[in-house]
Amino acid sequence: MTDIQWHHDIINAFKTNNIRMIAHVADTVLSPIISAMEDDPFFRVVTLTREEEGVGLLTGAYLGGIRGALLLQASGLGNTINAFGSLALPYQIPFVVLLSQRGSFFEHNIVQIPGGKATDAIFAALDIQTFDLVRPDKVAFVAERGMRHAFVSRKPVALTITTQLSGGKSGSRTA
Repeated sequence: MTDIQWHHDIINAFKTNNIRMIAHVADTVLSPIISAMEDDPFFRVVTLTREEEGVGLLTGAYLGGIRGALLLQASGLGNTINAFGSLALPYQIPFVVLLSQRGSFFEHNIVQIPGGKATDAIFAALDIQTFDLVRPDKVAFVAERGMRHAFVSRKPVALTITTQLSGGKSGSRTA
């Protein structure tokens, strides 16, 4: 794992909020976080075929008393809309969505731009509150409190790893 402190801050926020079930679709920006959680017996990490499977998995986990998170790239968010709208939201199933941003600042791939531009509108239409992780020195606070908010509000909450934080798909940022 690349030793970037904000990765550890996110993992610690999951632990502080007792979020143990991690469902994910592979992603370059998220891979250091996913790898570290796979090596940590605190977490149960499940690799998904499609993003919407995570909504069902995390709903079942929550009903069984286990808090969870869905980790995905923004380009996969569209796959989750029906699952959010017909399952997680009407039944007030809280979990964390940790989203790596695409189609925004630093984007190098033109096909990512339309979906990236729609991300905020999709979350707004679903009434899912979002918290952006932008500055490395603020990640611990925003991640911990944002995650807590999901379980206080009894709704999914999204934390966005912005490209300003991650350096984008290349992951070249060292801060």
